[in-house]
Amino acid sequence: MKKWLKIIASLLVIILVILYVSISKIDTSPYFESSYYHNTIANINVADSIRKTSKGRLLAGFARMNITPTIMDGDASNGEFNKIKLAGFGDGQIATGVHDSIFAKAIALEVNGETIVLVSADLLMMAETVVEGIEKELKGKSTLARDHIIFGATHTHSSMGSCVPGIIGEGFGGEYQPKFIEWISKKFTKLILNALKDKKPSQLSSGYINVPHLVSNRIIGETGRLNDKLSIISIKQDSAKQAVIGVFAAHATTISSWNSEYSADYPGYFQRSLENSDIDMALFYAGTVGSHTNRGEGQKFDKPKYVGENLALAAKKCINTLEYSSEVELSLLSAEIEVPKLQLIHITDRLRLSPYVGNKLIPKMNRILLQGLKINNLIWTALPYEFSGEYAIDLKNALELKGYNSIYTSFNGQYLGYIVPAKYYYYDTYEARLMGWYGPSMGDYLVELNYKLAHNLTKSKL
Repeated sequence: MKKWLKIIASLLVIILVILYVSISKIDTSPYFESSYYHNTIANINVADSIRKTSKGRLLAGFARMNITPTIMDGDASNGEFNKIKLAGFGDGQIATGVHDSIFAKAIALEVNGETIVLVSADLLMMAETVVEGIEKELKGKSTLARDHIIFGATHTHSSMGSCVPGIIGEGFGGEYQPKFIEWISKKFTKLILNALKDKKPSQLSSGYINVPHLVSNRIIGETGRLNDKLSIISIKQDSAKQAVIGVFAAHATTISSWNSEYSADYPGYFQRSLENSDIDMALFYAGTVGSHTNRGEGQKFDKPKYVGENLALAAKKCINTLEYSSEVELSLLSAEIEVPKLQLIHITDRLRLSPYVGNKLIPKMNRILLQGLKINNLIWTALPYEFSGEYAIDLKNALELKGYNSIYTSFNGQYLGYIVPAKYYYYDTYEARLMGWYGPSMGDYLVELNYKLAHNLTKSKL
């Protein structure tokens, strides 16, 4: 009996130690009293103090590249890969073919010697591994720094995975493949260099159009607040080539796990529809997708076709109203931010997995960058997470009252999960319970940072 009691006691101690290490209370302390907040504010202030504002004639260059890998049997080489998982569904769907090709596109902007490159691709996200690969490849080939590149993705769930290491990354996107990262990083580097070489005198304009019939609030439906603005940037080279950027809040999930072929989802139809008219190159950036989904009609691939082509029709209406300027004021603020400890996976309303376990599931990010870009009266904030459209509404309205158009894009080189309003944190939803990784204060913290970027770029209090 004594021997069994000792065994039971030992097991209880082991269980208690495991629970102590693996579970922790949700951190509800005020973010504005934390060290990560004060360090980040200091970083933004330093970045703002060295920020340049360039005024003068706009030069712009365009580049596009097909990045669809070839599906093969055997070892990976020269863009031929086997067992690449379609990222985003988390149910093991391996790519078996190509429904429509996957593209990456870039626009280089230069004003008075200051250069910024905008990059987006038909990917679920722009993974940190890919961005770091691009940085490595650019060395010795260009003086362009990471801080002067704004990355984004269309967020199609039917594109290449295998980009994110770690248990959660591989669960959603398939086995991490370094050879694939090396291949795609070289493709992006060539794309950026091609855009830089193409720079020519140009003119630019921006605007937006409301398209409520193509988007809905994915968390609480019809009663939820809605960011229904399709934001547009149009750039015309004097040689007559034109590029258009579209930014929209609807999740690119018109295609679900029934599909096993590469596809750019509705953003692909949007881009192709514009490029089949009189636009030479169209880009798409996922906007505030953290709380918004698409609203379409039809079955299978008819649904992305419906959303994408109707979105393109709305874009054309907006483009026809734009007034262009060749004289541009350009300013970019790039700052590293710090985040609270991980609080992954809802256990109870008071308990989550401990930061120790969280760090085993998600690799530590080396550098988390928040970027704000001012182009004349346009404020563009590039975010390393899926931002809620409900948060964006207030930011957009505040800037519009000051005379500014605004854009918020997700997936800028890192991934911090979903950022939704704190009121949803304890609500039983995928967005908050599974994908809310940093506690109930994370949304308010990041929104404050977005306001601060806007204050600095506009030199006014919103």
